[in-house]
Amino acid sequence: MGKHSVTDRHELILQAVIRLLGQHGIAGVSMRAVAGEAGVSLGLVNYHYTDKHHLIAAALRRIGELDLALVEPLKADPEAALQHALRRVLSPEFLTTEYLSLRLQLWSLAQVDPLFAAINADAQEDYRKGLAALIRAARPSLTAADCKRRAADIDVIQNGVWLTSLLGLDRTSIRRNLAHCEAIAFAD
Repeated sequence: MGKHSVTDRHELILQAVIRLLGQHGIAGVSMRAVAGEAGVSLGLVNYHYTDKHHLIAAALRRIGELDLALVEPLKADPEAALQHALRRVLSPEFLTTEYLSLRLQLWSLAQVDPLFAAINADAQEDYRKGLAALIRAARPSLTAADCKRRAADIDVIQNGVWLTSLLGLDRTSIRRNLAHCEAIAFAD
């Protein structure tokens, strides 16, 4: 444990919560389970987080940050940046059972707790704003409202792909939905 900095240990804790949520749902998350998964002491987990509720809230915020990173502009032409962002969301790393289970847990948690709902709503709003900004950069003739509407439509399709992927959606359907997202984003 001495070989990790405080920041590293904090990150280990957050990653452990995310893994446990994805593998076992909220029932699999306890302060003790997180400490074991992270390879840190229970006291350290308790030092950083007063209870399970705050621990899960911190993990949800981290996932929101990761989602926002999906729509960060690249140092490329705007069309390439938008296409890259659309394709990253449907990449195999996000179509794993563990990740999709995690996503389903996040949506479920947002339905049962006002803090979790607010975190989820903020993250979704930030993601849509980032996506709308990418669309606007690639299609500057569109109004801000058009870009916002397109980002919302794409977000719904992406979430639908993630949800139905748990049911065994085939790769052909995923490609069709990616093409549909691209058509929405790039239409003049």
